[in-house]
Amino acid sequence: MKLKVIKEGRDEIYIPEKESLKEFIKARGLKKIHNFIPYFIPSGMMMLGCNHDVKGVLEDIDRADRLGVLTNKNANMGHSLSLIYKEKLECYDIGEIKESDLLIKEV
Repeated sequence: MKLKVIKEGRDEIYIPEKESLKEFIKARGLKKIHNFIPYFIPSGMMMLGCNHDVKGVLEDIDRADRLGVLTNKNANMGHSLSLIYKEKLECYDIGEIKESDLLIKEV
């Protein structure tokens, strides 16, 4: 299954279609999905991470204001899905995504 995306503008970052992304994740057969959330505090930055069930992540995708997938496995600490909800960034490890996994639509 190919993930339907458009180019975001920066190298190796794409904007996925929500329904395509949810089907792509389901097809991977994941049991849990790890995420991290960066928090900026007066003394610096802190990372909070935990595992989520797939259903919860699919719900997060539905309510996200913005989504991005990354094909650079070294970016984002290996977490290939980023979403923004209420101006808060969350990053999810849905496995490595290669450009060959994508169906890139022209805008």
